[in-house]
Amino acid sequence: MSHHLETRRRMIRSRGRSMTLIRQAKDATPAIFLPLVGFPRAYRPDEIQGGVQASDQQVEILNDEIAAADWPAPPANPDRLVIDGRTSTVKGARPVYAGTELLGWSIWVTGR
Repeated sequence: MSHHLETRRRMIRSRGRSMTLIRQAKDATPAIFLPLVGFPRAYRPDEIQGGVQASDQQVEILNDEIAAADWPAPPANPDRLVIDGRTSTVKGARPVYAGTELLGWSIWVTGR
């Protein structure tokens, strides 16, 4: 197991919060709920551009829970993320790698 994965895992587990990723149903199938731990942070003023609003957040999650639950990655719009009882919409997600190893996702959410 890579040093980068263990460092990222420790950071998210120690500083992260419980949250739920929800994949909305597009037909009669039920929504998929995935409990996970993530680390949310507000965007810095210099990052607010190209559609990013001051109320948006970036949330760092591991790929561990997604892989274990066989979640259809990546998190994408119109998925929802519930943090502290507040629901946000996923605007996009960027994979985070160490070499060829997928460590997690950096998710852009809006609507808090």
